[in-house]
Amino acid sequence: MALPDRNKKSKIFTLIYNISGGAINAQFIITVIAALGAIATGTILGWSSPAQSMFESDETLLSFTVTSKDTQTFSSVFGIGAALGALPAGYVSRTFGRPASMMLFEGFLLVGWVMLVLPTSVWLLSVGRMMQGIGAGALCAVIPSYVGEIAEPRMRGRLGTIFQLFIVIGILYSYTSGAFMNYVPFCIACGFWVILHFVGALTIPESPYHLMNINDPNGAAVSLQILRDSSDTTEELASIKTFIEKQKSQNYTVMEVLSNKVNRKALLISIGCMFFQQMSGINVVIFYMNDIFKSTGANMSPNACTIIVGVVQLIMTVVSFTIIDRGGRKALLVISALLMAACYAGLGGFFLIKTHSPELASTLSWLPLVCIAVYISAFSIGYGPVPWILMGEIYSSEVKPIGTSLTTCTNWTLVFVVTYVSTELTRWLGQAGCFLTFSAFCLMGAAFAAIIVPETKNKTLADIQLKLVGKSKIPPAAVDVVGTTEHVAVENMTTTFS
Repeated sequence: MALPDRNKKSKIFTLIYNISGGAINAQFIITVIAALGAIATGTILGWSSPAQSMFESDETLLSFTVTSKDTQTFSSVFGIGAALGALPAGYVSRTFGRPASMMLFEGFLLVGWVMLVLPTSVWLLSVGRMMQGIGAGALCAVIPSYVGEIAEPRMRGRLGTIFQLFIVIGILYSYTSGAFMNYVPFCIACGFWVILHFVGALTIPESPYHLMNINDPNGAAVSLQILRDSSDTTEELASIKTFIEKQKSQNYTVMEVLSNKVNRKALLISIGCMFFQQMSGINVVIFYMNDIFKSTGANMSPNACTIIVGVVQLIMTVVSFTIIDRGGRKALLVISALLMAACYAGLGGFFLIKTHSPELASTLSWLPLVCIAVYISAFSIGYGPVPWILMGEIYSSEVKPIGTSLTTCTNWTLVFVVTYVSTELTRWLGQAGCFLTFSAFCLMGAAFAAIIVPETKNKTLADIQLKLVGKSKIPPAAVDVVGTTEHVAVENMTTTFS
């Protein structure tokens, strides 16, 4: 795929920037445009819940029958596709550039939506979800990496949170449109964001890191001038050049990386956070939210409950945007996990009461909505965004390509495993047992964060590496040893594979 002409792209973005009167930071505008792909991903994550309700309420909706086992399969197979898409994302973005890679992977989302709009069999629904998973998994690697590369250190946390915020907006969009639209218009309305992001990616500048990596310093200078609203970017450009040269000089095998105790500890922390993020059951709640509310027997419409929870999630994600650079990563993880455990315990208790005392349960019909709303809030301020941010902070440059690949693959593989097994878990243990199991995992997640995860707030990558070693003071040469400065720390934001 040929990269669109850079000068033309710069002119298009400059026009957008001028329309805003220059009052909005260029990095913010570009991040918003790039993160439209997160809304497209969010609509895919939120699709399962309303679509499943449509299939159950109208058996003539499709020309074939969709069983509960089919729903379990095409809902969870998305995770397999995402794991497969995440693996080559770094290589593709390094070869074609960040914006061009975004456009390429949006193609997988578009093909997936076509299959979902016009399915002729159940397997086509599963293939469509798999295609969407490939595209979404790759976008979850490319977009945060791009945002991390274009952001100044002082804005890195806030701009990085926009990606999570837009995923939540996409989920809420799916919940809302699915409540008021028929199946085909619903799918088309969700697919609209794919087209919008594709067009938006045509207008944003290439990452200066990528341009420097392909030996285009003039292009990198132009890109950096657009991003910084300034012509004086000489020092930062030199810093980027030094970092890229250092990266190119480092070539480690997997065994060499894993033989280092500090690298193994970083892998443990990052993969552990992702493990407990998914074992908190977040995607079970998102994928099957309508079913959960139906099973409570509450008087309120399941669609209305789902939309309320979506709004709460959006509000709390905005809150996380304001506190992520103020509250400690460790504290947010611990508080988040403890609150989620309490909410799951409340849900488990409700279903136990419903089984043994339906009359009492009818007076507590408000409890599931409150528990899920608080649960989503807790996830949104802690175990939602923090593991992704930690992954961008915890790895040294030598372990980053391997570490981020393993971590992201672990995350998406667990999406499949947890969403698929949760249905079986409900059959084995009942709904109460399923929720209490997730509560136990959340408690383990709190203990993991409290005991294992280091505090990384306001620390450079060099400081973090020294903390992993067990040292508290940074020697003058440490920055060079780790291969970074505070400015260059933006390179590894979230899920970069290059």
